[in-house]
Amino acid sequence: MGGGLRDITRREFLGRMAFAGAGAVLLSGCGGLGGGPPERGEEVSLTVWALAAPTEHWRADGPAEAAKRVKRWKVRVKPVNDTSGDWANYKRKYTLAADAGEAPHIVCSGHEDIPVWSQAGYVVEVERYLDRYPEFDDVIERLWRPASYGGTVWGIPQDTEARPMFFAKPKLEELGWSSEEIEALPERIRRGEFTLDDMIETAVRAVDEGVVRRGYGYWHRPEEGGDFLQYYAAYGGRLYDEDRRKLVVSRDALVEWYAFQRRVVEEGVTPRNYIGTDFEVWHDTVSHGNALFFNGGIWNWADWAQNYVKDLGGQDYLFRTVGYALQPSGRRGEPGLTLSHPLVYMISSEAATGAQNQDVAAAVLAKTTTPEINTRHAVESTHLGILKSQQDYGPYQEDRFLSSVSYMVDYAFYQPNDPNYGPYFTALWDNMVKAENGESSPQKAADDAIRLMRSEIPDHVIFE
Repeated sequence: MGGGLRDITRREFLGRMAFAGAGAVLLSGCGGLGGGPPERGEEVSLTVWALAAPTEHWRADGPAEAAKRVKRWKVRVKPVNDTSGDWANYKRKYTLAADAGEAPHIVCSGHEDIPVWSQAGYVVEVERYLDRYPEFDDVIERLWRPASYGGTVWGIPQDTEARPMFFAKPKLEELGWSSEEIEALPERIRRGEFTLDDMIETAVRAVDEGVVRRGYGYWHRPEEGGDFLQYYAAYGGRLYDEDRRKLVVSRDALVEWYAFQRRVVEEGVTPRNYIGTDFEVWHDTVSHGNALFFNGGIWNWADWAQNYVKDLGGQDYLFRTVGYALQPSGRRGEPGLTLSHPLVYMISSEAATGAQNQDVAAAVLAKTTTPEINTRHAVESTHLGILKSQQDYGPYQEDRFLSSVSYMVDYAFYQPNDPNYGPYFTALWDNMVKAENGESSPQKAADDAIRLMRSEIPDHVIFE
């Protein structure tokens, strides 16, 4: 689930993932493209949707730029960047548009949407295009895993990321840590020498010695999100069984995860009733070094530099005051880990758009999948690149922050692409909140989550 996953070729992966009976998930509207693409030289207009903060505008602007490099057709792309930050509403708008036959021709979204949208006929499989365009050969092999479902590739990776454990360097200095000890912390976490227990003990000491205020030793994400699965995984929890194609819930790991969430409150390093804290408050607090440990995403780095600490020096200030590492393991000797949530471009079907221009959309995405265009997004938004060649591409290689976190992708795991993942995660999240807030014991919360899964999706989960 963390590091040590061997890179395999796309064909090897798809061979392992294929259903008995090829094409089991290729539903009506997802296979053939009807009358085929527009004629060579014809003018074609496409629309691209993306949910993107201001620093992430290349998610939609990238394909618009790439369209200029398509030779076979005269392509014009209208980029639509939704800056609301509301993923649920964004995805709802897409499904409503697809149902009405008015979807954008290309949509950028989370890889976890692939199972439902492919089965609904909203998007087409892109497997057929991968051998047509050499640009796709440059994609990091492991990223085809989250872009696939049922043995078929449905999405083109747009970006990927890591979710580090950040820490306030000046606070550790106040605790008596030397600069050498602070610099060594990421490697100690990577090797499993500094665990979640160590993090809590350090945070408790910081509170006791007045280095941070009570409740400011550890700030996790304040709202619902997959980030919390990192602690389930840190205690050995499994999410998915690839061979049996089922979700997995490991009770012992679930209890340990929920106990961790309760412990940080009881130990006084996380505030009581913390979940629901406004994200603006969270960003302002952690970026200014007022919490000792805090977990977030690498994309926060660009946001903090631009929108929270620009007057203090932006990234220069952050490099001086904020360190980052993998998420610590819950078990000594086990390596740190991180959740990665790649976004993917998906091509909407003829039924979803009323247009037979899927071949054109694929050509645009091929020209988007280049070091030049992807690196513009990666550097400006502090996301990891999706191409093998970016490691040697000057503008990417020279970015201090990206080059220092690139190793984290080797310790990443992903949320499973499974149509039943929604109710599975809801059961985990709702009961985690109850455990953290003291409404249920960790044991009862775990049993309640499992009971709910047994009631709602019993045939789709392995209980262990």
